Amino acid sequence: MNAHTTNEDSHLRTLSREEVADLLIRYPQISDADVKLILTFLRKGRHLDVGMLTGDEHMRPHLDRFTADHAQHFRVSLFEGTAVTAGILGLLIAGWLIWEIGVW
Repeated sequence: MNAHTTNEDSHLRTLSREEVADLLIRYPQISDADVKLILTFLRKGRHLDVGMLTGDEHMRPHLDRFTADHAQHFRVSLFEGTAVTAGILGLLIAGWLIWEIGVW
């Protein structure tokens, strides 16, 4: 467990999929704090819960509106893109080195 947790992280553990769905249904008549909770849940929540929420056809229009209004929060950052590119390049170089060692 992390020794340093923020209020947002501790609330994320107790925020259920149903609570996020309720906030999305009431969107845009919610507070900025509630918007941050939804964003945190969608970006850092359990994959199963996020997948079940995004797969719910009843929630689709609400989720589409929310993600369109907050699209800048769902873009891949420069750091994330660079990290993925470096990881792929590292795997390719490692594979090439293993291939070269195996050929001799």
